[in-house]
Amino acid sequence: MRDIKELWEIFNERFSDTGLRKGVFAAPGRVNLIGEHTDYNDGFALPMAIDKSIVMIAQLRDDKEVRAYSVDYDSEAVFSLMDLEFDQENLWANYLQGVIDEIQKLDYYLPGMNLIFTGNIPKASGLSSSAALEVVTAYTISSLNELNIAPVEMALLCQRAENGFVGVNCGIMDQYISRLGKEGNALLIDCRSNEYELVPLAIEDFRVVICNSKVERGLVDSEYNKRREECGKATKFFAERLDRRIKALRDVSTDELVEFSGELAATTLSRARHVISENNRVLTAVSALKNNDLETFGSLMTESHISLRDDYQVSCQELDLLVNLALKQDGVLGARMTGAGFGGCTVNLLARDRVDKFIAEVKAGYQKKTNIEPEIYVSLPADGAREL
Repeated sequence: MRDIKELWEIFNERFSDTGLRKGVFAAPGRVNLIGEHTDYNDGFALPMAIDKSIVMIAQLRDDKEVRAYSVDYDSEAVFSLMDLEFDQENLWANYLQGVIDEIQKLDYYLPGMNLIFTGNIPKASGLSSSAALEVVTAYTISSLNELNIAPVEMALLCQRAENGFVGVNCGIMDQYISRLGKEGNALLIDCRSNEYELVPLAIEDFRVVICNSKVERGLVDSEYNKRREECGKATKFFAERLDRRIKALRDVSTDELVEFSGELAATTLSRARHVISENNRVLTAVSALKNNDLETFGSLMTESHISLRDDYQVSCQELDLLVNLALKQDGVLGARMTGAGFGGCTVNLLARDRVDKFIAEVKAGYQKKTNIEPEIYVSLPADGAREL
């Protein structure tokens, strides 16, 4: 990614100085360590912010116009704060407009601004570049206008921007971790209450390594909707059978799943089994991290992949290949697909001194089988949104 000095040069070439407040801000992408497809079942997730981010430079204007330039797309969008309309041409601009729309709905008066942004979060990889763009926009606007938007409120308004203005039905995890992440920590999110807890991720001698399959997630929308329906069916089944309120699969225990397994259709049973076991894995994983037990944490990651592959059926050959190649390497504690599935990335936990060999061998093995060169990123848990 370009350095800040170069970004200021681009900014100053495009815009004349308005004499008003200006600054440089960043928000990170994320990788989910464990807790997949649990969010829409009122469950638990454990993401961490990665040290790849979107950086935005902005300065206020004395009118109601926003002039926004994407360095990476080399395109400019101009719009009025008084007239926010979906931009069919510059789709990235809708993330900015959606955030502005949500802030204005909170009755904040906003002036216009000039801004540029760039990022090094790989697009379409499942590492949440869209949430990072929303969060850096909200953080920039809030900072330059000295608004008092609390961190959780900011994450929620960014989620509303994506759900409403952009039209993507995402959960809360991505915006939460991009805003609330902290160096050296993962973030346990309760997707029912929106409560969160920073969980120390003491991995000095280990690294989180993300392997991008470079397979675009083609089936994800239709299959995602199917999985939600199947979870809904399972929830309805248990709500009728159990003598208490069942709002989501989070409310069903493993013993209850086993007790009624003979009455559930095979597919519904396997979907429910993934969600219920995955919620248990997240909570066990948090306990393991608090006890600095990385071996247990790693084995839970691998169990999560098996469940996603076999019970939830959202993996693909390429993700399975990356996980299998990873588990053959020395020093690997755990490996799993991460994100919605059908492509995207795997996440691996391995010894720091084995990283170079891991990268070389996984790249070679994957390329030999698929003719695709995977991208591999090494990260420690990073800070959330911040001023640079």
